[in-house]
Amino acid sequence: MKKFVILDDVFDGATVAAIAAFDYGEGEQWYELGSNPVHEKILDLCGQHFDLGSIAGYEMWRNDTNPGWHVDKDELMFEARKEYVFPQCSAVYYARVGRMAGGEFFTDDLRYFPRANRLVMFSPGLFHGVSAYAG
Repeated sequence: MKKFVILDDVFDGATVAAIAAFDYGEGEQWYELGSNPVHEKILDLCGQHFDLGSIAGYEMWRNDTNPGWHVDKDELMFEARKEYVFPQCSAVYYARVGRMAGGEFFTDDLRYFPRANRLVMFSPGLFHGVSAYAG
């Protein structure tokens, strides 16, 4: 059974600003637990809805381009062995939206629209995407 949790107005202004201003670098980045307390506030919320007791760390990145349909997985494992290894849960956080057009989170049967300070959490192994956006 797939699980979705959508929370609005999840963080105070300082936390939103810190997440929005963070330099994510290029591509996916791996973080050890305890290395980024601001981002781990997202993990804290995810842990209220999903079992994160066995995680060793997490990946995080900024979606500057439209990745199209995909599933969140261990990219290195997939590249090496064509094996799917999924995280305990996935999340999309919209820190700031402004005058953005597009950017909807979607699956084959659901669509959620971007809203500033919105957190979308979902079960592992779910193919999804974020529509093209401008702004």
